Amino acid sequence: MRAEKDIRLRIDLLEGQSSSIAKMLAKAIRDHNEAAFKEYSERLAANRSRVEELLWVLGEKAGQSVLDLQVAAASNNSSLSVKEVIEKLKAGELKMDDLSPDAQAMVRKGALEMKNNNAHKD
Repeated sequence: MRAEKDIRLRIDLLEGQSSSIAKMLAKAIRDHNEAAFKEYSERLAANRSRVEELLWVLGEKAGQSVLDLQVAAASNNSSLSVKEVIEKLKAGELKMDDLSPDAQAMVRKGALEMKNNNAHKD
């Protein structure tokens, strides 16, 4: 029981760090700082990998919906879920060109996931 609590605390810590790294990554994107972008991308990927390992240890599903993943919105220095970005795109509040290439790829995957989810509901 104690070990499970420690693992969950570690996951919370890593997710908090990931949020901070994502903000720094968004700043690097805005500043067109490729070196910082590369460093923060690698750190974010490493943190995500650690979280997935810890979730696996807990026996939980590590595969998260693409729609729940956070992406940096370069235009306004914030991070939104892929689903929120898709909604803003639909409403015309955002354009794909406002997003980084990585964020665009995640949004495309999210749109495909939404389409597949809707097809399975019908």
